[in-house]
Amino acid sequence: MASVLRPGGVLAVAELNAARLDGELFAVDEAFAPVDEVDDTRLRAAALLELIGTRLIAELDSALWIHGIRTLPPALHRVCVSRSDRLKFAPSPRFVMREVTHSRYDVERVGELRVTAPARILFDLSVLGGDQTSRDAAALIERWPHLAAECVARVEEAPNLPGKIAALARLRGWMAEAGETRQPALTRYTS
Repeated sequence: MASVLRPGGVLAVAELNAARLDGELFAVDEAFAPVDEVDDTRLRAAALLELIGTRLIAELDSALWIHGIRTLPPALHRVCVSRSDRLKFAPSPRFVMREVTHSRYDVERVGELRVTAPARILFDLSVLGGDQTSRDAAALIERWPHLAAECVARVEEAPNLPGKIAALARLRGWMAEAGETRQPALTRYTS
């Protein structure tokens, strides 16, 4: 059996849902996978690949889900395309797309899917802000502690970056919060 099953492929929607209810499959976004598959980065990327293809790049909420920072897939996937690789496509109710400029190390491959690297996700979170930004940034910094300082340097060096001061303030705040949680508590020993 394939790792990721989509409705309309080998089985119909009703059969896939029946197998899920019987405990043979579990949902991975809009797809399904056998219960003996590990719900990991590779499986999530394979599920999203069916939706967005190989030319689009999963970013922000979608990349956070693929990297395991978020446990549930977003209702509306966020994807981007490099400005040098412009695409024409029909709008989709399942994802929103934007054009961006990436540096060489901003995008990595998970299987066949292109996804933004954790450093780029943190950069985007710092620049864009948002409701869940602090929680996602904290999880990224907890998993990859070196990213915060690298991201501060990148924002400082970026010419003409809209919202640069706010991005630096967010990053420094997240670094301070992460530093407080990682430092061991001091205890006093009295004899």
